[in-house]
Amino acid sequence: MCRNLFTLLTALILSFLIPVSARAFDLLPIESAGLDLGVGYRSDKLDWSISNESDGGSPDILSELTWDNLHILQLQGTGWLELGELPFLRRNSLLIATISLGKIYSGDAQDSDYARDGRTHEWSRSVSDADHGMTADFSAAFGPIFELKKAPGLSVTPLIGYAFNMQALKMSDGEQVISDSITRQQYFPTAGLPPPVGKISGLDSTYTAYWYGPWLGLNTDYQVSKKFKMTAGIEYHWVDYFAQADWNLRSDFDHPVSFEHDANGTGVVWNFKGRYLIDEKWSWLLKGNIQRWKTNNGTDRTYFDDGTVGNTRLNKVTWHSYALTTGLEYLF
Repeated sequence: MCRNLFTLLTALILSFLIPVSARAFDLLPIESAGLDLGVGYRSDKLDWSISNESDGGSPDILSELTWDNLHILQLQGTGWLELGELPFLRRNSLLIATISLGKIYSGDAQDSDYARDGRTHEWSRSVSDADHGMTADFSAAFGPIFELKKAPGLSVTPLIGYAFNMQALKMSDGEQVISDSITRQQYFPTAGLPPPVGKISGLDSTYTAYWYGPWLGLNTDYQVSKKFKMTAGIEYHWVDYFAQADWNLRSDFDHPVSFEHDANGTGVVWNFKGRYLIDEKWSWLLKGNIQRWKTNNGTDRTYFDDGTVGNTRLNKVTWHSYALTTGLEYLF
């Protein structure tokens, strides 16, 4: 399913950006425009944990999930328009939108459970492959362009935008590496025993995370020479976080939605781009991207197979990402 969705969304990059850019020429006072498409490598890490009670009781970390070393093949498309003076602005402005799609081809996941505070008395740990899944990102922004007269070739653009980010993560081919039934029964006498050490048969669990909300940022452009231009940008995001999971081997959980996460958070994104002009219409691009996201405390809502619902505290979610992309840009 992820493969078909990845193919579909890849086609949407072209089917969305190209027609929108073409129609914009007829509707807006456009000074210049560009459309680029690139492919690259991305590395992600996502981690979350929950406590034993909704108010953060002991243990403070009951369960912790980590997806690490996620290696991702990413396709990215960007369309931008430099607009002439608008009725509410006395200077040129930038309108920009970016879509990124990624296919996870390698990664690791770890699920740990603890009986005491501070990640102590670990009574269960399983590791698994995370080499399936996908990512999708969309961001759009608008802002006025300020040319710095005392620094020829240098301009700054404050931006206001909105972004949506998604990670569809999976766990398969699992192995139980810690199984301490004595500790489990000592601290949780009414709960079931952990699986025995060894291979976990039939593991096919999913966790899909969504980050969405407004952001403010600043782009700085410097025309190094007639052919080479550099751009550096920073964005600060305010996000709502929502996630759904299907823990397929937990017979006491409901399916296909075993639990949900809700929280608010923030993110910081650094962008870097170098553009080398090949001819009047085409440029070669190299882009870099660093992202740091985290949530505040939130809610973990678990759905059981008997129809009951349990709530506990989601401690926090963190997401780190690095990406490097290269491609071509067409200048209209």
